[in-house]
Amino acid sequence: METLRHTFEQQLAAALPGVDIALERPKSGEVGDLAFPCFRAAKQLGKNPVQLSQELAGSLSIEGGILVAAGPYLNLKLAPEARAKAVLGAILEAPAGRPYGSRRANGKKVIVEYSSPNIAKLFTIGHLRSTMIGHALAQTHQFLGYEVTRLNHLGDWGTQFGTLLAAYTRWAQADNADLEKDFDWAEPAPDKRRTPLFRLFQLYVRFHAEEENDPAMRDEARGWFKRLEAGDAEARRLWSWFRKISLKEFQRIYDRLGVSFDTLEQGEAFYEDQLVPTMDRLEQAGLLVEGDKGARIINLEDVGISTPCLVQKGDGTSIYATRDLAAALYRKEAYAFDRCLYVVGTDQVLHFQQIFAVLDKLDPWFKGRMLHTPFGMVKLPEGKMSTRKGNVIFLEDVLDEARERVAAIIDEKNPDLKDKAEVAEMLGMGAVVFFDAMNDRVKPITFTWDRVIALDGDTGPYVQYAHARIMSVLRKATGDWAARAQAGDPLGPVLPFEEMALPTDLSGLQAPEAQALLFELAGLPQAVSAVAEGCMATPLARQLVAVARSFSGYYTNCPILAPENTPEVREARLALCVATARALRQGLFLMGIQAPDEM
Repeated sequence: METLRHTFEQQLAAALPGVDIALERPKSGEVGDLAFPCFRAAKQLGKNPVQLSQELAGSLSIEGGILVAAGPYLNLKLAPEARAKAVLGAILEAPAGRPYGSRRANGKKVIVEYSSPNIAKLFTIGHLRSTMIGHALAQTHQFLGYEVTRLNHLGDWGTQFGTLLAAYTRWAQADNADLEKDFDWAEPAPDKRRTPLFRLFQLYVRFHAEEENDPAMRDEARGWFKRLEAGDAEARRLWSWFRKISLKEFQRIYDRLGVSFDTLEQGEAFYEDQLVPTMDRLEQAGLLVEGDKGARIINLEDVGISTPCLVQKGDGTSIYATRDLAAALYRKEAYAFDRCLYVVGTDQVLHFQQIFAVLDKLDPWFKGRMLHTPFGMVKLPEGKMSTRKGNVIFLEDVLDEARERVAAIIDEKNPDLKDKAEVAEMLGMGAVVFFDAMNDRVKPITFTWDRVIALDGDTGPYVQYAHARIMSVLRKATGDWAARAQAGDPLGPVLPFEEMALPTDLSGLQAPEAQALLFELAGLPQAVSAVAEGCMATPLARQLVAVARSFSGYYTNCPILAPENTPEVREARLALCVATARALRQGLFLMGIQAPDEM
């Protein structure tokens, strides 16, 4: 398809010199495979777009297709065999290290900062959004040829640690110093939750509940954080221990999600020794002014931001903004990046507007390189989740529940399935992760169990089932057909498939259902590119559903292994099955979802 796209673009460029050529993909293959909207070109040329479309349709010619004027659009519609050859060739004949839709290295460097949980807190369903949106963005950018650095900017510094230190010394240090026992005052917890990290969470929740009636406790927490920043030995010892037990639990969850980072060491605390140099640089640039009670702020009204950026509290301690500025300055020197993506919730929009504005003032190099990728928060039906108040849904509970629901269905419908536990985990994970991807990134999500772990409809398991059904067909075909749909060990985000020769006769793919499937497969590279352009996995998730749905129509109406099929028809239809399996497996993998061979 890329060759045909290039040919179409070249012909348009020759016919319309000086005009920007931007092709679109029609909504249906019945309309065409590629479309050129004539609005902008017609305006530049002083013509009517409908007239221009008709003129181009009469003057251009592309082998293997016809050009049709459809109102203000010029559509390229491929002949069935040309479409089959273009799409199947692109998928099956792709080199092992460069699968369909991927691109060669482009020399550009991208940082993706995602997940970023706070130390001493358990993962909630809310953490899933940053983690898996960020994972998909990192995977996709690398797939498209970028050099990607995956950073987890851990929340391992700040006033919250003053809270934890104060809570620990009040209610744990004396008789539960190692946090190995349950607290007498806490609600009973399930066995899987009875860990030191969960007890830190309980301390955190209790402290915030009691400070509501005792504001003096806030000063106690601030005092502890000031001791921590000043290098107090006991504060540092406890902080280091809190961090260690947190990272151990975090890694367990990341392993389950299949998510990894280039470093877990560059959290907020990593930049502690760079805070003073950062403040000095702001001072030298003439950006700092004094705010209330001795705080240091940066006014941004000249760039349209009425709220000043607070960079140092009145007591001399740092703040989130100080550490983000220090991190950006460090990353410029360490990575010389072209783009830095911050996958952080919508509640931090103002914060990043301030940070980017300050960086632009400090160093013009940053302008245009920094991008906040906000996402809507996950809410409960009764309102916003709050770690402080303890009203949260833990991510592990959601993953476990999804797995158990799938396991129950497997026991009922396919009790003899091999590796039932592994398949149930794949499908449960697929349901949860795909649900998140199908939702528009910027819109909030209201959590309900049935929605998040749904197994029917436009879901992860629906796409996974399409892949498993294809693999079943390929196994029944015997020979090496099933092996042709298997990939080698992942090369980062790339699943390496062996090159496969295109069948010489593709006449078995003339049926409308086969052509519809080919059309949807042709849309996958654009969907992958849209993930990087729009910084959300939604376009890819929706295109995978479209492919799975089209395969269902193909499977029903185009008998693949029917005895009456000629060898040529059988081979062509099996080749389309292999191509579809490869595309589904790779697309799901970019999102962090595995594709089972049986289910």
